[in-house]
Parts: sequence; structure tokens; C-alpha cells
Amino acid sequence: MRLNIAPRGRTPGEKFLRSIGMVVVFAAVAYAFWLNTQNTMERLQARNALWDETGIMNKQELDYLKGFTRSMRERFGVKTVIQVRKTRITPPEADNKEVFIGLCPPEKQIVLQFPGLIRHALGPDFIAYLRDKHFKNSFSDKGWISALQTAVAMIWEKLVDVETEAEYEAMENDDSGSVSQEITAPKPETDKKQE
Repeated sequence: MRLNIAPRGRTPGEKFLRSIGMVVVFAAVAYAFWLNTQNTMERLQARNALWDETGIMNKQELDYLKGFTRSMRERFGVKTVIQVRKTRITPPEADNKEVFIGLCPPEKQIVLQFPGLIRHALGPDFIAYLRDKHFKNSFSDKGWISALQTAVAMIWEKLVDVETEAEYEAMENDDSGSVSQEITAPKPETDKKQE
């Protein structure tokens, strides 16, 4: 059995229009499939990136944290995992491409793991502050939720500041290089005319 998908039409113009219509339909189906796949992948990644075992956080709070994990992946290329557990957290193996933020409110436990470059950008003082002081009095009631949201906002702000400083320094270095080239550029040959 032979599959005949050639467009039919009474005139060459009608055949052409039907051919274009088939291409548009195939393109629309392919695009819809691609969008569905992207959406499914994003949901799977978000599900793996955030785990609230306590079930205390509402949809807005979860969406805020999901937005942070998505933004970290898109802007810095780093997977971010946030876990809120009811029982003590066993830190995962260190990963060079993963930020891990773990909270266990009943145990007042905080686990922070940052890959090398992120750890360097944040600095040891900032990480120590987050681990030792930021969450200190926030484990009563639901205070840890706002402390967690504030912590991820502080991490984001610090990383963006470091990135902006690096871009600014790179621009300054490029500018200074072009200025020195202008200064050392050869002089016009006016002396030869005077001789």
C-alpha cells in the first residue's frame, strides 16, 4: 500500500495553497509538541528542585522558590535544590553544578552547599551569616518560610552584584586597552613634508 500525501487541486495555484497549508499544519503541530515537551520538562525539573515535606508553604511561597531555582538555572547554569524536611537532613554529596539548601524546622537544622564558583562569589562571611545567624530565631511558627525567601533573595542579589562587578571591570579593561592604543597610535607623516 502506497501512502499518497500529495496535495490535490484543480489548478496549480490550488495545489500550491494546499501544499503551503500542509506545511503550516505540520509546523504548528511540531511547535505545539515542542511547547508541551518544554512545559513537561520544566514541571519535572521544578518538582525535583523543590520539596516541602512539611506541606506548610502555600502556592505563592512555593512559586517564589520555584522561580528562584529556575532563574539560577537560566542565568548562572546551576541546578538548585531546596528541601524542607520533617526529619534531620543528611547532606547530599557535593556537586560542582548544584546548590543545595536544606531546612529541617523541627531540628532547627540548616544545610547549605554551594559549588566552588558560587561559594567563591558569595564569600565565606556571607555563607557563615546565612548558616549561623540568618535563620537563628525563625524556626518558631512559620518564620522559617520568610527567612528562606529572604535568604534566596540575598543569594540572588549577591550573585547578580558580583556578576555586574565582573562585567563592569571587563568593560573598564576593554576601555583602557583601546585608550592606550589611541595614545600609542602612529603620528601622521607631516615631518616628511617639512623636510
